[in-house]
Amino acid sequence: MENTTPSSRVGLKGVVTLLIVIVLGSLGFAYWLYSQNEALKKSNNELQAKYSSSDSLLSQITDEQKIISDTSAVVVNLAGTKAAPHAKASVYWDSTAASVYLVVKNMPELPSDNQYQLWALIDGKPANLGVFDTPKNKVLLKMQNTQKADAFAITIEKKGGSVSPTLEKMQSYGKKGI
Repeated sequence: MENTTPSSRVGLKGVVTLLIVIVLGSLGFAYWLYSQNEALKKSNNELQAKYSSSDSLLSQITDEQKIISDTSAVVVNLAGTKAAPHAKASVYWDSTAASVYLVVKNMPELPSDNQYQLWALIDGKPANLGVFDTPKNKVLLKMQNTQKADAFAITIEKKGGSVSPTLEKMQSYGKKGI
């Protein structure tokens, strides 16, 4: 027969109870640590995405700043016409590299079936430099290249552009050297 006294049974029950409490407490603490780790991973991923987005935006701004401050680029300011007196834009044009960039300053939102179209006037004839929508975020729009231009104009055309400008829908116009 086993020699157990009531006090040793109580002690054994106490040790078992204590062990159960320790195991349950450890499991609870491990789950809490796991939850904290998952929350930190999620937060880290969100911060990484914001960093990547900010880094990309900073790179874009730096590239645009280089273009705007390039001394070989000519700035042609396009003023509003009678049809759109508030429409304003600027063309940054490097005739040596033939690159054309557009900064839209004040162009209203268009219906979805229309787009703006930039034209270069070369020896009195219009040349298509591309279509664009009212930019939401992008400050500088890369347009098609041209080596020559006497002036630039922006018209409203059907979505996809036109082979010739709709002069009655000319929004802004500007000459080189003015």
